Amino acid sequence: MARHRRRKLMEQPIEVVIEDLSHDGRGIARVNGKVMFVSGALPGETVIAKHTGGNKNFEEASAIDVLSASEDRVDAQCKFYDVCNGCTMMHLAPTKQIEFKQNTLKQNLLKMAKLQPELWLNPLTDDSWHYRRRARLSVRWVMAKEKVLVGFREKNGRYVADMNDCEILQQPLDKLLQPLADMIGTLRIKQHIAQIEASIADDDVALIVRHLKPIGVDDEKIFLDFAKNNNVRIYSQSKGPKTIIEMLDESQSLPVKPLYFDMPDYKVRMEFLPSDFIQVNAKMNNKMIAHAMSLLDIKSDDVILDLFCGLGNFTLPIATKVKAIVGIEGEQSLVERAQHNAQLNKLDNVSFHVADLRKNHQDSDWFKQDYNKVLIDPPRSGAWEVLPLIAQTQANTLLYVSCHPASLARDTDRLVNELGFKLVKAGVMDMFPHTSHVESIALFTRNQ
Repeated sequence: MARHRRRKLMEQPIEVVIEDLSHDGRGIARVNGKVMFVSGALPGETVIAKHTGGNKNFEEASAIDVLSASEDRVDAQCKFYDVCNGCTMMHLAPTKQIEFKQNTLKQNLLKMAKLQPELWLNPLTDDSWHYRRRARLSVRWVMAKEKVLVGFREKNGRYVADMNDCEILQQPLDKLLQPLADMIGTLRIKQHIAQIEASIADDDVALIVRHLKPIGVDDEKIFLDFAKNNNVRIYSQSKGPKTIIEMLDESQSLPVKPLYFDMPDYKVRMEFLPSDFIQVNAKMNNKMIAHAMSLLDIKSDDVILDLFCGLGNFTLPIATKVKAIVGIEGEQSLVERAQHNAQLNKLDNVSFHVADLRKNHQDSDWFKQDYNKVLIDPPRSGAWEVLPLIAQTQANTLLYVSCHPASLARDTDRLVNELGFKLVKAGVMDMFPHTSHVESIALFTRNQ
């Protein structure tokens, strides 16, 4: 009987009332006592939902008609929003999006750490359109349509969305989707182009083309002509990151000028490779760095430890203001780039070291220095393994920048309830507008 009801549910759209929002921004309804996650629906709304999937624990659906709309609903600015999965919350007013993110952080802290900060920080925001300077674009030759598609995945995740521009990609990348698709459609290996990884520097657009078959002479010329006509730089990648090579014609001189972005507030220039991780949102990154410095109450005599430092996104700007700072990163290539950038910017009070921060580094030379402040910016998995090491430093202040509220909340529980810290301030930063991604920041101090 239950199986019959579920099959009927899958076949016919149904009317549901949305009670809440899930952590990923989908509406939550209940059907026959079972939770249903409804994409494109908001709390308080009555919608017609079309079943899209699920299992024995929950159902998934998409809102195909809104019978009673929330006052927080807005018209999506992007004409591809209904099909493209690059954004998931464009139907919610931006002020309410950031409230949702702040509440997500709050609920994670209450659930996992059983606490809240002494002070909630005002959310950090900026322009929510054309903000994205890094993107991984899917590419697919669709034989039935006799065309190439370049863009983000559809909301069902199986296909590439049929789109020709994008409201969140930084200019000029936002208008290059259709020209890229048209160009790839002329290649002999068009069906063997898997994705394009894009990075926008201050004066360059870099496109890494992942190809599953070798690029012939004729196809290479097509790529080079496209690069020249559209003022972009194109790199080929046949396998792993070490196979990334810039496509250059005979007229281009070597060495090729590097990609870079400037941080004018600190007179710092960051050179990077197109495959390197840089923060997606340039304006928000600048605000985040200033925010971090303010929360750390940076002083000229500070000696700071920066863990998970990457290219030195925080390390190098902070180095312009303090006595000394040490950056630790697990990836050798990023440390080499960070060291290069320190030399480029003539910063001699900063050093970088390669270290796997999942391991114990009590005996490492870099750990034996006397730090008075620590900054960490870990991956989604958080900083669980390195927390006891932080507790062993002399630092009284810890600033935690997080890209995943659940791991931050879990680590907060350990810092506060085991390692002698207190959570003083916390808040969110809108690094990814129109998505459910939550970037947050938390300030801890030692219990006195």
